Amino acid sequence: MPSDCSESEIKVNTISYVYGNNLYLNITNKCMMACPYCIKHKWSNDFRGNDLKLEKEPSAAEVIASIGDPKKYDEIIFCGYGDALVNLEDVIKISKWIKDNGGKVRINTAGLANRYHGKNILPLLKGLVDAISISLNGTTPEEHNALNRPMFKEESFNEIINFAKLAKEYIPVVVITAVELPGLDTSKVEQIAKNAGVGFRLRPYLDEEEN
Repeated sequence: MPSDCSESEIKVNTISYVYGNNLYLNITNKCMMACPYCIKHKWSNDFRGNDLKLEKEPSAAEVIASIGDPKKYDEIIFCGYGDALVNLEDVIKISKWIKDNGGKVRINTAGLANRYHGKNILPLLKGLVDAISISLNGTTPEEHNALNRPMFKEESFNEIINFAKLAKEYIPVVVITAVELPGLDTSKVEQIAKNAGVGFRLRPYLDEEEN
């Protein structure tokens, strides 16, 4: 999942790892997608010298202990080899601590948390999350389902778009992202983001030889 978390040498730490001026948090390996192109599978959980496979999920206290001073970083980003919003209560606890201690929070997500939890979870993130990046790799329900193998199959496509639209009411910066996958017309994803009234960012496609 974290192809936009990568590009250089990163501090070796299973729970938290540094890239540039940001700190990334790897709090779960569970995800709402089973994307065959995800580097979690292609790189066997090794991410530029970091083994991000979790033998057990860290507690919120353990994650907080790994952060240090939140003000050291431009952003602290929930972005590991899973979707942090699966562990919603931990995200809330950790984000509150980061904000209380002067940090900024971003979440990278598949955008299916509302469906996963059976409720609108976005109000719980208001005031705690400064930005959210929502992955949308597909231009139709059928293409999205084929490319990403999401938990909720073809219904996932519209769920993600609706999640992005709702997120604007609670989170200051909302961005839809797309990976430069072979054959994916990312200009159409960019138009979907524009129609939803949110930002758009293109992410590089990371292949085996790049690790």
